Amino acid sequence: MRSFGSYHGIIIEEGLGDRSVLAGMRILGSKRAGTWTLLKVDVDEARIEELIGLVQKNLRIEKGVPFYAHFYRRGELIVVFPEKIFHLKPDKVTWKSAVNYGKSKGIPEEELDFKPCKFEEETY
Repeated sequence: MRSFGSYHGIIIEEGLGDRSVLAGMRILGSKRAGTWTLLKVDVDEARIEELIGLVQKNLRIEKGVPFYAHFYRRGELIVVFPEKIFHLKPDKVTWKSAVNYGKSKGIPEEELDFKPCKFEEETY
């Protein structure tokens, strides 16, 4: 059972250079999306900054295009790229800076949806 202080996150397992960073998180579920495995994780509020830093350092860049991860809880959305972190709201109108950044790095816009970004949107 998650505490009110926890964050959930979505991480593409294949996008991590060192998967041992997952040891600091509880894996709540996974699903396949093409060749990727999307992991839904739970991170305690007290460790979120530390684990975001570890994830950021371990995000792979493949053929010049970076992987990214995102974390969320009540009214917060944190999008983590290898070289930049965005603090946004779950409301899509606040995502423009992160979407534009991702597109500038070669990520297709349709992959920059940051879903789910609310606990109630989770499907796995």
